[in-house]
Amino acid sequence: MGIRCGIDLGTTFSAITYFDSYNNRIEKIDLEHADGGNIMHSMVYYPGNGQEPVVGSTAYNTIGQYPEKVIKGIKRSMGMDYKTSPIEGKEYSPQEVSSEILKAITEDANIYLGEPVKSVVITVPAYFGDRERAATEEAAKLADLDVICLLPEPHAAALAYSIQKATDINDRYLLIYDLGGGTFDVTLIHATTSTDSNSPLDLNIETLCKDGNASLGGLDWDKILMEIVADKVMQSFGDDVRQDPKNEAILIENCEKAKRILSRAPDVNIIADLKGTQVQVTLSEFEDNSSNLLIQTQDLLEVVLEKAEKEKQISKDQIDVLLVGGSTRMPMIPRMIESVMGKPPLRYSNPELLVSMGAAYWAHLNQKESKITVPIKDLDGGIEEKELVVSDGGLTDISFYSVGIEAMKPDGQGGWQKQISVIIPEGSSYAEEFGKDFQTTQDDMPEIRIKLYKADSTIIEECEYLATFTIIVPPGLKKGTGVNIKLGYDESGIIRGKATVATGEQVDITYDRTNQ
Repeated sequence: MGIRCGIDLGTTFSAITYFDSYNNRIEKIDLEHADGGNIMHSMVYYPGNGQEPVVGSTAYNTIGQYPEKVIKGIKRSMGMDYKTSPIEGKEYSPQEVSSEILKAITEDANIYLGEPVKSVVITVPAYFGDRERAATEEAAKLADLDVICLLPEPHAAALAYSIQKATDINDRYLLIYDLGGGTFDVTLIHATTSTDSNSPLDLNIETLCKDGNASLGGLDWDKILMEIVADKVMQSFGDDVRQDPKNEAILIENCEKAKRILSRAPDVNIIADLKGTQVQVTLSEFEDNSSNLLIQTQDLLEVVLEKAEKEKQISKDQIDVLLVGGSTRMPMIPRMIESVMGKPPLRYSNPELLVSMGAAYWAHLNQKESKITVPIKDLDGGIEEKELVVSDGGLTDISFYSVGIEAMKPDGQGGWQKQISVIIPEGSSYAEEFGKDFQTTQDDMPEIRIKLYKADSTIIEECEYLATFTIIVPPGLKKGTGVNIKLGYDESGIIRGKATVATGEQVDITYDRTNQ
């Protein structure tokens, strides 16, 4: 069956890991595209002239020379009707760009492991909806990968942390503060383990509430730092380094590096352009100018804390915040969290790899009779080895928004108007199904088309289109024949459906997420 791997397909960096059953531990995979490191730049360089795309550090190092041919941050466009600017006359979809990243990372894994990687768990942000997840799944198919499932990043982080801290995880509330390169989400998770001493530990991870921002991440802090540097160059030398694409590419690259230095030092000198112009930026300048971004994350953190208290009767004193994502290394992040929570956050030695490690654990555990051995405290305070499993339904998630369909309702003036009718309510479990009855409107009707929308309003024009479900109706049915459709999320968070006609026959459904 081959080795199963976990992939964190990130906005700025990606990583791949696997569970070594022989040594009972997660192994990090060295990546050639990352110059021997464990994380790879999520960038793709399209050289043109019939040459294959180049991914990772080579693409990153090419930005200064060919900025118009390097695609970065594509994860923010997943699920959108979007194409890149033409490169050598060709445009690329987010799925196509992401597939190149997946190909590169699994090719490196093939070399490292000495055998082909085929089956993978890929992580996605908590707030990713149906379209974004379906696009991620499509990218994996383009890369010739079999997706075991798409795993929410907070679940992956909580799973990895829980397994490695199994001595002290039962009945624990973990709030995953996940600030990556391009995305941010806050998810409250309840982690529990069974207490039967004669059975393996059965780990359960349940999402209680969540929030997030699809367009907030480390890239935005990079832009702030870039603006500080560009303004200083303008004031001192009268040049706007952002006007030249190659200078701007150098500026962006150096600001990304400088941001990491400012996580450990009070100031840094940054080269701003190809001429070697340097300016100094202090940590206090950087924090003052980016305080609005920090406040945005704090607002979402407090929204989730408020939901937890009002809806779940869980106070913040019961909650531990776990930092996930490389951007949480910025000193302002743990400082803010301690001020909100009254205690410091939980920290992991390598927050960039925590998500991919959780995906690797799940790739292993998502096989029949798979177990992991973990050390736990016994009744005498000593440590004993115990098997840990995750049963079916052991990882549960909830929908981030309501999903509705186009329906006709009375307008109050004797006529009819189109409105949104909610089918899947916000906060629904991925294990739930929701039924809706339809009727054929003519004899021998070939199909019934159902448009799904993100139900932010009852007014269709104010709602985001998600997909069209087409029910293939059996031939020969009379007008008015009943058709029941059941909709729900699968374990990857993608909306699936099944339809049954009044005769009891189950019929096929096709999906179109590209055109409205």
